[in-house]
Amino acid sequence: MEKVSVNLKPLVRRVNLPTVIKTAILPGDDEEKIFIATQVGEIYYLDKGSVETFLDIRPNVLKLGSFGSYDERGLLGLAFHPNCYANSILSVNSISSRAPNLF
Repeated sequence: MEKVSVNLKPLVRRVNLPTVIKTAILPGDDEEKIFIATQVGEIYYLDKGSVETFLDIRPNVLKLGSFGSYDERGLLGLAFHPNCYANSILSVNSISSRAPNLF
């Protein structure tokens, strides 16, 4: 068996409770960006080494720990439409404080 050496480098720091990492090319952009969704309802993207806020739906996401524990609550899924470059469609899956779970 051959030994493999791996060096890991953090992409970001201070992003609390990440649940999803995706890439997409958005309308008006010419390069793919990395998106990170957090359980509390924030979505960030990496742009030339800096972390920028893309979407913040914290007021619409069920507050974590509101029933005494942290579990499968909050922003749990993120998907970009296959043609999001042209149509700007993005879907999130969350346990929301309000129904329906559409943003």
